[in-house]
Amino acid sequence: MFIAVFLAVTLSFLSILNANNIIGLKGYLSIKSLDIQTKILMATPIVALIILSIVILNFHSLYQERIPHALLVLSMWMLVTNSMFIYKNIKDKNLNLITTLALGFMSFLAAIYLTPLDRYDKLFNSHYPFIPLAIGLVFITITYINLIRIRKACLSIETKQVA
Repeated sequence: MFIAVFLAVTLSFLSILNANNIIGLKGYLSIKSLDIQTKILMATPIVALIILSIVILNFHSLYQERIPHALLVLSMWMLVTNSMFIYKNIKDKNLNLITTLALGFMSFLAAIYLTPLDRYDKLFNSHYPFIPLAIGLVFITITYINLIRIRKACLSIETKQVA
């Protein structure tokens, strides 16, 4: 369980650093492209949550175990796609790509490892369902905060260019 909490703190820190990388390039990026990409990245998890809710509530039992598992795995995939988005937009600028690659790689491995329910059960004892639920919600929140920060930075540039 300590490993999971350590991984959560590390991934949170890397996610914030990656958002800062792309926000630092706000004058050099295509505003239109970033606007469309951030809208897609913000809408996709909501659709996934709706589908996951329908599937879990209609076709499965053990809600207490499956909902935190689904949120945790979804949050890992959100971190992977967010790091791919940031990598795509900063790779030509030679910024600190190591943090972006580290976040993407670590999140990818964690998502793959945690997807089977038996591995999830080994890592998180079923007596503590609130820990993976909290970690998943924190990752989802951090991802949305980063995307909102990126959108605000892009919109501030766009309004300056129009004025």
